[in-house]
Amino acid sequence: MATAEPAAQAADPHRLNGRPLVVIGGGEHARVVIETARSQRDAWRLLGIVDRDPAARTTALLDVAHLGDDDDLLATLSMTQPDERPWLVIGFGGGAPDAVRRAAAVARFGPGIRWATLVHATAWVAPSATLGEGSVVLAGAVVNAGARVGSQAIVNTRAVLEHDVVVGDYGNVGPGALLGGGATVGANAFVAMGAAVRDHVTVGHGATVGMGAVVVGDVEPGLTVVGNPARPLGTPGPGDA
Repeated sequence: MATAEPAAQAADPHRLNGRPLVVIGGGEHARVVIETARSQRDAWRLLGIVDRDPAARTTALLDVAHLGDDDDLLATLSMTQPDERPWLVIGFGGGAPDAVRRAAAVARFGPGIRWATLVHATAWVAPSATLGEGSVVLAGAVVNAGARVGSQAIVNTRAVLEHDVVVGDYGNVGPGALLGGGATVGANAFVAMGAAVRDHVTVGHGATVGMGAVVVGDVEPGLTVVGNPARPLGTPGPGDA
């Protein structure tokens, strides 16, 4: 049986090829982002991570350098010519509130930053699909024909975006989630793990679709829905007393 080659992927700190990359964040999601960059072989040369926390598990597990915190990176960028600066990617995810956190991070680094767009080697992105800057598409995900993913969005492991799906800026589609053709996920919205959104349905700005929910109608901005069929959080479902 064929096996993966983690040793070859983990060797990238010593590569001379590839665009220099810094991951902002050192936690669990950052590790997934790092492995996504490494899956692209010589496309990226990982310089390290920046985080207020030393991120000991990440640095040890993935053999990456801790480059300090955001202030240290900002200082380095200020002393570097724009065309010599590393590419940056945000390495923290989470639900709808974390979209605000990611937006604040982008704003803090300001204009003139090169944001990397990462696609895992095992993901499929149709040639007619578009991905915004700073977005990540993780292992086994599918972004089908005509789909549009905004800036700083996350398409998680084995998520499926069918034809003409739109995911807004800072949107997050969880692992194994399925978005039917023509569905829209608004900016800052979160579709959790294993959820299904019917074709041509809209999940509004900042809304949350709970884990495993089945969405058959539009979700209002800022609303959290759960269950099958999905309903606002706290609303009794079919068969509830």
